[in-house]
Amino acid sequence: MSRAGPRPLKHGKLPAFVRLGRSGLHGFGLFARDFIPQDTPIIEYVGERITKAEAQRREERRLARLAAGGDGCVYIFELNRRQDLDGQVRWNPARRINHACAPNCESQQGRGRIWIVAQRDIAPDEELTYDYGFPYSEWRDHPCRCGATACVGYIVDTRQRWRVRRALAGG
Repeated sequence: MSRAGPRPLKHGKLPAFVRLGRSGLHGFGLFARDFIPQDTPIIEYVGERITKAEAQRREERRLARLAAGGDGCVYIFELNRRQDLDGQVRWNPARRINHACAPNCESQQGRGRIWIVAQRDIAPDEELTYDYGFPYSEWRDHPCRCGATACVGYIVDTRQRWRVRRALAGG
């Protein structure tokens, strides 16, 4: 590995410095094989570009699956005012990165692409996580099991966690 850190691969290939494994958070996750320095682009989040209308249709189908006891995982990223990116495709291993309220990665967008980047140094065998940051309006739809000190029990944008705490306290 070079001094600048490992190099990410494009279009859904799992970088050599990352492995897939069973997660203590949810299902499967991605884990560091080697030390990953802060600010390293790890993997591109890829998928199908879809319209906002199509994203809404897929969200309605996801909620119906969830209500029927099925998988309620969300893989859609907002790209811009007209398009979203649906990462629920086999060739997107980045979809396996789980949410955490105290994450070690973050998503960065630019020029219509999404990269998962190390937010801090990541140790070997540490699970890669980022904050999904769902809107407050949907907080009840997304329970969280990350166990972080700052976790409110639901996946919601960091700036809105105080509102969830207040709602849970009955205020």
